Amino acid sequence: MRLDRRSLIAAAATLPWIGGAARAKADALALGGLADPARPDTVMGVGVIARDGGGAVVLDQAHGSGRLTIDGGLRTRPFTLDTPMRIASITKLVAMTALMTLVEAGQLSLDDDAGDLAGFPLSHPAHPDIRITPAMLVSHTSGLRNGPSYPVPVGRPLAEAFTPGGRHFDEGGWFAPVSEPPGFFTYADVNFAVLAQIAERVSGERFDRFLKRTTLDPLGLDSGLNWSGVSDAVRARASAACRLINGVWAPQVDGEVPPAPAIRVTTPPEAPGLTADDYRPGENGFVFSPQGGLRASVRDLDRLARSYAGHDGAPPLVSRETLDRMSAPLWTWDPARPNGHTDRGLLQSYGLSVHIPTGRDGDAFFGPGSQDWRGHFGIAYGLQSGLFWNRRDGRTLTYIISGTPRDGEGLSGARSAASPWEEVIFDAALAAWTERW
Repeated sequence: MRLDRRSLIAAAATLPWIGGAARAKADALALGGLADPARPDTVMGVGVIARDGGGAVVLDQAHGSGRLTIDGGLRTRPFTLDTPMRIASITKLVAMTALMTLVEAGQLSLDDDAGDLAGFPLSHPAHPDIRITPAMLVSHTSGLRNGPSYPVPVGRPLAEAFTPGGRHFDEGGWFAPVSEPPGFFTYADVNFAVLAQIAERVSGERFDRFLKRTTLDPLGLDSGLNWSGVSDAVRARASAACRLINGVWAPQVDGEVPPAPAIRVTTPPEAPGLTADDYRPGENGFVFSPQGGLRASVRDLDRLARSYAGHDGAPPLVSRETLDRMSAPLWTWDPARPNGHTDRGLLQSYGLSVHIPTGRDGDAFFGPGSQDWRGHFGIAYGLQSGLFWNRRDGRTLTYIISGTPRDGEGLSGARSAASPWEEVIFDAALAAWTERW
């Protein structure tokens, strides 16, 4: 049976009422139907791994394709669980995990003045007496916003975005409007540029190397920020993130992957030849894309999720006490007194770079018990991704969608603010867990 997008959404909405093995088979069919190259309303490729509370795999599937420019030609290849991509904002969760190793070592407090730590004055022009802290940055309650000249390129100090008269000050465009009071939640990538700069100044290391040493190498992952430290063997399996434009899957990022050891950086117009080797640690936290630049596969994300869930064989990156601290809400949506932007209800509670579903309309992604889940979404350049674990029973779910139709970002499904394709993934995992029980 061929499923159009409407029938896929309808199937996702009704599948929770199907029982046992029949439901699992129906969900597997829907998951496979997500990636159909002959139709414009499905995704380019999808990979999913779900595990039960003991760490056993209950679902691991990959369908569709990835794309990469090789020798000047755009090549299509099967999308697999080992296909690395730019995974977008899941990077923030991994970056915060690395930062927490400094907190555990007593080298950093999340309640200190973020500007003092980053090396430049940092305060909202309308609220100069309110100190911005790392905890406010990581919970997106700092009052910072992505300015018009985002991101600040290599060779230019990040401080120029926050200093009146700086070439990136953008007339104060990096700060929230006065109508948004202190503590107002607005998701903004720039928070993590400041955090990465803080980590560099505290650790003395470039952030790409700091992240790899503290979080990727301990798990044996051949992955890195902006391809930093990633082998040629892994780069050769890469896929670009794509959008369907005029009927063609068009690469939006990583259409070409440089050979090792090259690292992607955004360069300024006056110095296009600058590289990562020209960067001085502690000058510009944007350089290695701590907000979204991690290149990793579904299998890499699964390894990270197992560590967060505490599965045997997956060494913890931080203590359980630290993970509990990261997973506790610092901001929660108050509909009676609106205190943030929820992105259609997708984001209703947030911790230390941890997305906390509340189980309310919009974020009940996993049905009853959604509030027991923790993790992070990634959405950028047509890619959609997710890394989640259940803090009560240890289940995990990780996935990557390699390309969505042009209108895919911001499109909600039938029963939540997650995308229609993500809802099919959620229901496939729910069915697999139900069958295992």
